[in-house]
Amino acid sequence: MSSSGKTVFQVVEILSHGVALVAEMRGGDQGIGKIRETKEPRMVFGGVGSFWLVTGEKDEPKLVLEDVEELPNISLPMVSFPPSAIRASSEFELPATVEAFSTAGQRKTTTFVTVTRILAAYSARDITFDDVVLRLRQGRLNIPSNEIIAIEVAPGAWLTSHFVRLSSGAYGLSAGSDPRALTVKTIENRPDTMRLSSGLLIFLSEPRWSIASEKDIRPESEVLESAERWLSRSRLAANKAPDGGDVTDLLRHYVATTVSEDEKADLSAAARLLAARQPILDIMPQILATDPAFQKRIQEFELQEQERLKEGLRSRVELEIEAEKARLDEIGARIAEAETRLAIAGQRELLLRNEAEKHDEVMKARIAEAARLLRDGAVDQSSHFRRELDELRNLVLQMPSHPPTVVVPPPEELPGPERPKNDAEIVESKASEDARKSIVAGLATATGLTRADVIALLLKSTDEVPVLVGERASGVAADIVAAIGGEDSAVAFCDPSRISWQDLMRDETSGLAAAVAKAKANPDILVPIAICGITNGPCEYWLPQFVESRRIGRLPRNLAIVASAGVDGSRVSVPDSVLRFLMPVEVPESAKPVRRLFAGPWPAEFDANRANLADAIDLLTQSEAFENGALQRAAKTLSRVPQGTAMADVAKPLVRQAKWLASISTDGRYDFKNHFKNIEG
Repeated sequence: MSSSGKTVFQVVEILSHGVALVAEMRGGDQGIGKIRETKEPRMVFGGVGSFWLVTGEKDEPKLVLEDVEELPNISLPMVSFPPSAIRASSEFELPATVEAFSTAGQRKTTTFVTVTRILAAYSARDITFDDVVLRLRQGRLNIPSNEIIAIEVAPGAWLTSHFVRLSSGAYGLSAGSDPRALTVKTIENRPDTMRLSSGLLIFLSEPRWSIASEKDIRPESEVLESAERWLSRSRLAANKAPDGGDVTDLLRHYVATTVSEDEKADLSAAARLLAARQPILDIMPQILATDPAFQKRIQEFELQEQERLKEGLRSRVELEIEAEKARLDEIGARIAEAETRLAIAGQRELLLRNEAEKHDEVMKARIAEAARLLRDGAVDQSSHFRRELDELRNLVLQMPSHPPTVVVPPPEELPGPERPKNDAEIVESKASEDARKSIVAGLATATGLTRADVIALLLKSTDEVPVLVGERASGVAADIVAAIGGEDSAVAFCDPSRISWQDLMRDETSGLAAAVAKAKANPDILVPIAICGITNGPCEYWLPQFVESRRIGRLPRNLAIVASAGVDGSRVSVPDSVLRFLMPVEVPESAKPVRRLFAGPWPAEFDANRANLADAIDLLTQSEAFENGALQRAAKTLSRVPQGTAMADVAKPLVRQAKWLASISTDGRYDFKNHFKNIEG
């Protein structure tokens, strides 16, 4: 592989003043790049011919005659001639030898940030592998490097030993090496390399060698020739059997029937080459089956393989057991963490319950104090009235029986300053029926809900708590409230710090207290409020209080609520007892902001329409989702639909709510469960 972005230098000469002359190596046929001088001690000690991977090249300032970038006609490795020392002034960077003055000038001294010595191998480019083996055997394989770790003698087969660099500078096989049985290796990975035109292969990353195996590196023709010689010798041995003949024949027979160690190796190499051919492979099993020694080795090999497989299975089982133990430990840690979080949640619940009890006690004490003050005030006022009545009775008894008739002209009414009204009592002109229908149509178009869903939501807003669910639920709730009550409508947001209804009332930015006061002062109009994100805090502490207080008259009946719940983030689970007050409505993601639709306050209508009540009951009895009490409440709500609206369409959201309540009672997997239950984490 090529190595883009990596710079490789080779030491070509060691100068006498402790400086190494290095040349940049370029892959392919590009040859040699720039020439540099460096004082890097590792390069100097590495010697001529060593290869180095460098980074961060930087030239040091030096007084030079000329900066030569290229060194033409250089051959690697370079060997410096014996220098002749000269003496020069230390003020100038002059050459240390007389021979150095023959060059055009001195090069700059270069330093490197990092230098790493790398390995090199030889893979011939211009000659065949047979020529490489032949030159190795003859000791005349020329390689332009002093440090070679491997020589490729066959495609993918590398000779990593049994070769030496001779005194002539060429490479050959080491003494005692037999080319018929040399150990070769292959490269198992794909290291980053740089191939030079000289045949050198520089490893920029570490190669991973395979296990050594024996290989006959001789050419195939030579092996076949040795096999043919053995065939002729075997034929001669068969024809020259000793039968008491001449002594010469006996000697020939002895030579033909005996073999030396070299001949044994030659015979083995020929057998290995011939074994790769198909006809011999077909008859080899039959020949080996009759050999007891081979059968014994086969049995020993089978036993060894069985033991190896057993050991492999045993080690694999041990690894799996360790992995399962680690997994069990991780699960145990998770369980411990979950138990800790559960304990913390229990402590939080206990703290919230204690705070709620404290709030209840404070509220009870305040209510008792207010009742006592009202009772004392009423007693004092009645006593005052009684005293005034007694005084008036005494005055009447003291008056004469026939008082004189005195005609008193009626006093002229003098114009006085008009008494200012309270802000809560100032009411605009009410929206007409056509305006209300237009507002409902506009809300349905913008929010993506049906007109029946919008009407059912508004009808339920004074009895229960309709909840919009979705990512855009809060914005839709605020837009609905603004379309009915105007821009000064109340919009409150829940969070974990607001636990009770009084906490929501104390939020000055929401306008909730002003909305309650306006509803009390104007009982004939609808005053809507939006409470967003009811699952962001514990709503079970204020939502039942709001619904029940509005039902018994502690809060104005005309106070209409539209709530919203998010679908993500940190939320608090809602108990089943509180879910029965809700009417969930899912808001589609296509909902858009609502334009200004307010056309005046809406009239508050709470009584059922007697003319529509029978039709509402007949329509709702067709569904089995309602119980007796729920059917009556739903029929009263359905009877208040505006004229011109299909009652059957409005009945569908009411039937969905009835099924929702039934699924909660049976603890089933009801809709919206993921939005209200088990969402703490």
